[in-house]
Order: sequence, then C-alpha cells, then structure tokens
Amino acid sequence: MTTSSFRFIMRTGPNPGTVFNLANDVIFIGRDVGNDIVIGDAEISRQHARISKTPGGYVIEDLGSTNGTYIAGQRLTTPHLLAPGDLVAFGESVTLTFDSTDPGAAATVARPAEPIPAPTPAPVAAAAPVVEAPEAQPEKKRRGWVVVGIGCLAIIVICVAVGVFMDQFYPNILYAPLRWFGFY
Repeated sequence: MTTSSFRFIMRTGPNPGTVFNLANDVIFIGRDVGNDIVIGDAEISRQHARISKTPGGYVIEDLGSTNGTYIAGQRLTTPHLLAPGDLVAFGESVTLTFDSTDPGAAATVARPAEPIPAPTPAPVAAAAPVVEAPEAQPEKKRRGWVVVGIGCLAIIVICVAVGVFMDQFYPNILYAPLRWFGFY
C-alpha cells in the first residue's frame, strides 16, 4: 500500500459533501457519538460498520446493522476490500464514495457524474403477515371494567358473609331494623 491517504465523501445523506479522512487503523461508522464517523440518520445503526486498515488496503464489514451496508448494490455479508471509487451505501438514504487523495490510485476507476441512489434491500424470501397490535387505550378501558366488576363481586361476597355471620350469632341486631318498620 502506498503512502496516499484515503477518505469517504458523503454523496447522499444528512450532510452531502462532507469529507471523512481515514486516519486510524480501525474506524467505526454509526449513529452513536462514540463512533469515529458519526452519521445522524435514522437508517444508520448505532454501530453500523467497521473499516480496518490492512496491508492490502482498507476493508469494510457490516456489524449486523438493521438496514445493511451495500457495495455497488450488493449487501455485505463478509468483509470487503475497498477500492477507490467504491460507492458504499448504508441503508437506503446514505451513500459515501471511497476516495484516494493519490491521483494515480483513482485514475483507473470510473466515477459516476452524479450520486447513485442507495440500492434497494434484497427481497425477503417469505415475509410474515403483518399483524397490527390493538391500541393500548381500549385495553386499559376493558381492564378497568374488569377491575370494577371484580371489586363489586368482592363487596357482594363480603356483605353476604357478614349477613350470614350476623344471622347466626346476632339475629336480634340483624332483624331489629326490620321490626322497627314492621316488616318482621
């Protein structure tokens, strides 16, 4: 590898034209502020990808991101050796071009005149049917009525138990109000 320096240039995403110089041997890309290259986009995972400097050049690998890392439209499943001019896409909305400041390294690679849109994710073989979750508010209302019903049932059971107890042990007290009004 020569002494030329390498960089990423953001083509599409939150800040097009931003240049990220690759100065470290290991560089992390993601949404989290602890990464070396921070990209504030909802499709970028907290720690999306890693770039490692090797004797053969820079190697990029996806770190299990949700929306994937793509090189020339192909989703990365294994580490990939970057070449000047490679278009790297993170999800569908962020694309970076891998570039060299050495004119000789970049002369052999044809570059697109305009940004290339991010690739569409690979189709899923069999998607599970989408089931919408019920709204939380009706569940709360239903649960509230259940609690009220159980509370009323508990009060009725307690009243019956007190009535049975009073009838057996204190019948004079239980029936006194009925006698006062002439019902007993």
